[in-house]
Amino acid sequence: GFLFDVLLLHRIDSTPLLIHQGAYLVLAAALIVWDYWLQFLPTPPQGFIGAIAQYRLWLMHFLLGTLLNAFLIFYFRASSGILAFSFLVALAVLIVGNELPHFRAKGPVVRIILLSFSVTSYLAYLLPVLWGQLRTWQYALASILGGASTFLLWRLLHRLVNDSTWTFRRGVAPSLVLQALLLALYFAGVIPPVPLSLKHIGIYANVTPTKDANGNRHYELSRQQASTWHSWFDRDGTFVDRSGSRAYVYVRIFAPAAFSDAVRFAWEYEAGDRGWIARGQPFATTLTGGSEAGFRTFAYSTLGRPGQYRVRVLTMDDREIGRTTFTFVEGDPPEKQMTID
Repeated sequence: GFLFDVLLLHRIDSTPLLIHQGAYLVLAAALIVWDYWLQFLPTPPQGFIGAIAQYRLWLMHFLLGTLLNAFLIFYFRASSGILAFSFLVALAVLIVGNELPHFRAKGPVVRIILLSFSVTSYLAYLLPVLWGQLRTWQYALASILGGASTFLLWRLLHRLVNDSTWTFRRGVAPSLVLQALLLALYFAGVIPPVPLSLKHIGIYANVTPTKDANGNRHYELSRQQASTWHSWFDRDGTFVDRSGSRAYVYVRIFAPAAFSDAVRFAWEYEAGDRGWIARGQPFATTLTGGSEAGFRTFAYSTLGRPGQYRVRVLTMDDREIGRTTFTFVEGDPPEKQMTID
């Protein structure tokens, strides 16, 4: 099922996809309420309803599992760095757990926690898609609504069934703890910045915007030839030039249609025991969405002393979309290869 979703899920801003996932959330919530209500009936339902009721647990976890698959794919596309990778691993473990009978046997508590996480993750990219920009308040609102959905379910189940064991501590508190954890991970930069994703990043000797006869913008990219082992073990390898020369970073960033925002390029230099040192303030540039291949833009920095450099591509609230590193060696620059994007 996960591989099936990998093949079919493309644009995170697809209207049919967003409607489809929203419907899954509503159906999953309805099935959770129905399942809880059925447990307190004096006799199980008969006939056609009874036949359907036998598959309610399977259907609930199918809906939730499908949503978790989609979240993992979208988070993966937007992820960068080891912290984001650890979040993806935790989400993958959750997907596997959702398929295990022992996990499902925990009852409505785990299903409501899964639903709460799904509501937050869904809104985390629905709100930016609708707003046309990515802002911190959107994830905070998504988390609040994720916790509120749990509280509303708890109150609804209390009205349907007089169950003294279904307390706030059991039905709502675990979800609120989850939402607090998600907010902490968000502000720590662990949760990837969906719905944005980096399609390409590279270090170039020169980037020149041009226009053809029809007025379409193209980019002439001059890149230093890399040795074979560099192409395998170091994305951009060694950049050779004179001190004071420029290095260009060129990116293609996917953003939803009607998206109008900005991104920042943070250039850094590795200074031994002091770690990575910022080279001035990050440079901000516009970001427009809609292109399947991604919005093309670039920035440059004047290189100082030889050593390790990196460029981090950031959202306006300092969440990392992607990064690349390279080694600057002072010397005569090698032959360059020019391509046009």
